[in-house]
Amino acid sequence: MNSYLRALSFLTILPLPFVRFSPDGKELSASAAAFPLAGATIGLVLAGVGWLLSRVLPLMAVAVILLFLSFILTRGLHFDGLADTADGLIGTTSRDKAFKAMEDSAIGVMGAVMLIFVTLLKIILLSEIGLVLLPLALLFMPMAGRWSIVYGGAWFGPARDRGLGDLFLRGLNRIILLKASIGAVIIIAVVSWLLPAMLLPVLTGSASALLSSHILTLYAAGRLGGLTGDILGAASEMGELFFLIGFYLALL
Repeated sequence: MNSYLRALSFLTILPLPFVRFSPDGKELSASAAAFPLAGATIGLVLAGVGWLLSRVLPLMAVAVILLFLSFILTRGLHFDGLADTADGLIGTTSRDKAFKAMEDSAIGVMGAVMLIFVTLLKIILLSEIGLVLLPLALLFMPMAGRWSIVYGGAWFGPARDRGLGDLFLRGLNRIILLKASIGAVIIIAVVSWLLPAMLLPVLTGSASALLSSHILTLYAAGRLGGLTGDILGAASEMGELFFLIGFYLALL
C-alpha cells in the first residue's frame, strides 16, 4: 500500500501530504513496483470521464479533453520528458550537446514537433477505437505507459549522477520490474476474465508499449551512456502511444 500511495503521489497531482520520500531516492525507486497500478488508477479516472463525455460529445472532442485531463492529472511530467528527449536525441549529434539541450528550459523545434505528432496520433487512435471500447483503451493506456517506465529503467543505469531521475534509476532493478510486471499482468488477467475478447488487444498493446520502451532506452543508453528522468518520461508517452497502436491493430 505504501508503494502504491508513493507512486500516486509522484505520478499525479493527488494531494497526499502524509506520503514522504527519503533523500536517497530508495523509496521512490521501490514505489515503481506499483507504477502500473497507479497508471491503471489514472486510466480508471480517464475511462469514467470518457464514458460520460462520449454520451454528449463526438469522440474526437472527447479524446482531446481526455488528453488534456491526463496532462493536468500528471502535471505534464512525461510530456516535458518527451519534448526534452526529442530535443536531446534528435536535435543534437554529440553527448554533451544532448545533455545541454535536455537541460534547457525552453522547448526546441524537435521537442515541439514530437509533442504535436504524438498528441495528434493519440487523438486519432482514441477517436477511431470507437465508443464501446474507448473506456477499456483508456484504462490500460496509462498503465502501459507507467509499466514502460519501469521496464526501460530497470535495464540501464543513470547517465549521470545528478537529479531525482538519476536517483530513481540508481535504485531501480529487475526485482522491482518483476513486481511491477506481476501487478500489471494481474490487472490484465482480471479484466480479460470479465471480457475475454479483449485479451488479445490488451496484450498486443502492452507488448507494443514495452517494445517501444526497449528500443528508446537502448538507443538513449547507447547515445548517452545511460538514461535520464526525461528519457523515462518519454518512454511513458511513447508507451501510451504504442499501446494504442497495438490495441487498434489487434481489433482489425
